[in-house]
Amino acid sequence: MVDESTTSIRSVERAAAIVQAIADAGKAGSRLTDVAVATGLSKTTTHRLLGTLCNLGWVELDEQNATYVLGYPLVALGLAASDRHGFLNLAAPHLLRLAELTGDTVYLTVKAGAQAVCIDRVLGTFPIRAVTTNIGERRILGSCAGSLALLAWADPDEVERLLVSLPSVELAAGPVPDPAELPMLIQRARVRGYTQTPAMLVPGAEGLGVPVLSATGTAIAAFSVDAIAARLSEPRRSQVAEWMKREAAVLAHRLRQFDSAPSEGTVRRLLQ
Repeated sequence: MVDESTTSIRSVERAAAIVQAIADAGKAGSRLTDVAVATGLSKTTTHRLLGTLCNLGWVELDEQNATYVLGYPLVALGLAASDRHGFLNLAAPHLLRLAELTGDTVYLTVKAGAQAVCIDRVLGTFPIRAVTTNIGERRILGSCAGSLALLAWADPDEVERLLVSLPSVELAAGPVPDPAELPMLIQRARVRGYTQTPAMLVPGAEGLGVPVLSATGTAIAAFSVDAIAARLSEPRRSQVAEWMKREAAVLAHRLRQFDSAPSEGTVRRLLQ
């Protein structure tokens, strides 16, 4: 009779084999059948484990191509154990500059399905800090300033699909946005050029977010600033937003040195 510990070890080994098979497939991703063949597992077992990995955010399903790719949270775990390079190196000067200009906590986030993942953060020097998210943590799109920027500047068809799917997205912890308010927040953000939302995890705090835009005008990443509400009232709010938009535009320009038409795929490659 197989004991519980042996079964748990076997499940971990199988999940690790699936992650490795997807990683070996590269940016194109891997179909269910290909993952099963590469790991020697049955399709039923492979599908079950892929479902668990998707729920964790470690693996994402590209529904258009029916392929599985590595998720940003898994990339973030790898980054925590290695020297940072690629996209994080490109973005780091802009995060540092924004933290210096604002004195507040600045975040860099990317989209992973219906969630946003914090991939870097710089603490400001202002004595009262609003620290709402750690590196590697996920938030539902629309639940905070950075994740709302990723949602507001997504492709219109994707925005519509995400708004429908958001109520069913589950996380172990974190704020949940009100789907009824999101269309209004998205429209307001598009007009202003930045998002403004209460930071739900810290009472009395607010956040501003701006997208880093692709060649087609969709968000491939986002900068956000969290601070006590009094520090984001006018006229300072507009000044902070302009600083953020400037840094986002320069980062987008730098990305074009690596890819003439930068996209989410560009960011993913630079994070690997």
